[in-house]
Amino acid sequence: MQSYQETLAVIAGFGLVALASKQIGQFFVQIKLPLVSGFLFTGIIAGPSILGLLPVDAANGLRFVDEVSLAFIAFAAGSELHLKKLRKRFKSITWTIIGLVISTFTLGSMSTFLLADFIPFMKEMSGTNRVAISILAGVILVARSPSSAIAIVKELRANGPFTQTALGVTVIMDVVVIIFFAFNSSVADALLTNLPFSSGFIFLVLTELLLSLSLGYALGKSLQFIVSRRIGRNLKTVIILMAGYGVFLFSDIIRDLTHSRWSFEVLLEPLLICMIGGFLLSNYSQYRHEFMTILHRTGPPIYTAFFTLTGASLMLDVLAETWMIALILFSVRLSGIFLGSFGGGILAGDPMRHTRIGWMAYITQAGIGLGLAKEVAVAFPGWGTAFSSMMISVIVLNQIVGPPFFKWAIYLAGEALPRDDTRQLATKIPPAL
Repeated sequence: MQSYQETLAVIAGFGLVALASKQIGQFFVQIKLPLVSGFLFTGIIAGPSILGLLPVDAANGLRFVDEVSLAFIAFAAGSELHLKKLRKRFKSITWTIIGLVISTFTLGSMSTFLLADFIPFMKEMSGTNRVAISILAGVILVARSPSSAIAIVKELRANGPFTQTALGVTVIMDVVVIIFFAFNSSVADALLTNLPFSSGFIFLVLTELLLSLSLGYALGKSLQFIVSRRIGRNLKTVIILMAGYGVFLFSDIIRDLTHSRWSFEVLLEPLLICMIGGFLLSNYSQYRHEFMTILHRTGPPIYTAFFTLTGASLMLDVLAETWMIALILFSVRLSGIFLGSFGGGILAGDPMRHTRIGWMAYITQAGIGLGLAKEVAVAFPGWGTAFSSMMISVIVLNQIVGPPFFKWAIYLAGEALPRDDTRQLATKIPPAL
């Protein structure tokens, strides 16, 4: 009973903080800063590191908020992958992704390996183990934040070739990173356990990917059925959010069952499943408009809750302990992003005015990066927690710096909707982030 009362207290406290966060976010907009930054700032101030309005274990008690929000964000990311819109930008998106993956992963992995003597948990490790940890760090540094990108685009009602390319790269990159991480974690596990690289690892990764794709297809059909029903839009919204939450619960159940019965775990990727569901509904059904309307109306409270909780979950004490290493990796990642986006833009033949500012759109990190860092902590308990803390420090820096830069880039590209047009639309459409 005590635990139940504590949970209710945490939920009530978070509700009050979220209401304050909404108002502070609007203040940030007035001073020309992103709405997302206001939510993060509120969460950090209210979190255990400063005011302590939310306890240290608030993130655990509010895990369902994270998972519902991540499912919604994945739906939104999938819906933004509208083939008719992205087809014209496919060349730019492809070359930019190739450039970002190669440059960021290479520089990130090499830098982590070279810094091993200055990273406490890596000092005594062998060269092979250092390589394993370095490639895991490299792939996490590749990750982007579709949630932040979509929030900024919605806030500015941005549209145009630069925005479409940036959003396409950010969203598709999630799929690439998830697959890339699955492969690299298998390689790292083989290196850490001194096992010869086996085709069994590749088979397991491919099986997990195939299962996620299949479940994504089934979810897409389910979403289409839900959206097509003649029921109230609010009820549709609740059912859609619960379907997304169910994907996370199912993923956890499968992981626990396989871990208890076999010598390995089957890791389904709920974000990928939800993303595919949203993609299929938006591209291969006649209900795209209805689905987008639901997402548009539901977005503001979801983003407010998610980013406020993300801010409250950030461990400032960890950032204080590893700030020097985090700052170096942050700088290395920034260099990799600039080289990758600039090179990709040149190869794609994009306008130079877009190529020069492209790097500003790819700094943000949040959901995927945090999730992968936490996954390493669970998979490798010996050193995983220290590794996760180090990577979260880098993600904190990227998430603080990234949103303002992306907003600035959209203004430089001239693709933000003018203020007068925004007011005109506001009379017809509920405000989004």
